Amino acid sequence: MKPRTDREQAPPTCFACDAAVRTEWRDHTFTYGSNESAVELCARIPVEVCIECGTGSLGHEAEVLLHEAVCAHHGVLTPAEVRAIRERHSLSRAAFAEVSGLGEATLHRWENGLLIQNRANDRYLRLLESGENLCRLRQAVARSEVAAPSWRPSFRVLVDVTALQPEQAGYRLRPAA
Repeated sequence: MKPRTDREQAPPTCFACDAAVRTEWRDHTFTYGSNESAVELCARIPVEVCIECGTGSLGHEAEVLLHEAVCAHHGVLTPAEVRAIRERHSLSRAAFAEVSGLGEATLHRWENGLLIQNRANDRYLRLLESGENLCRLRQAVARSEVAAPSWRPSFRVLVDVTALQPEQAGYRLRPAA
């Protein structure tokens, strides 16, 4: 028997009895949402079934397929499609975030199925599929960086605080009596 390398994985076993399992593809219907907004969705998923005790379990691939069914229900891009848009332009997540104005953490959540983008962001992503649109966006970002001052207040300044600094120098914190 040859030793197992790091790349080889042990065959899956049952979590209940440690016997071998086989993969069965099944149509799985599940409820998505709650109360009056709940809907029944269906996805074909792999189920690992124990050949001894019959216990079934879902793996990562099944979770991905269930998530894709929810995306299809909402009519939005799947995580793999979101990632493919970025990769099609050979951009890192950070570079894509910088050009698009989307948050890097948000892109991570969309690409990994942790969050589903809303319709407005989904439409924006679909526009970014086009190399021409991405090029226009890059040009607009470059123009705005040239025109923008290096420091912009995030709120309207009502008082010039530099004039108050000499006055503030007289204030000292003292321990309470």
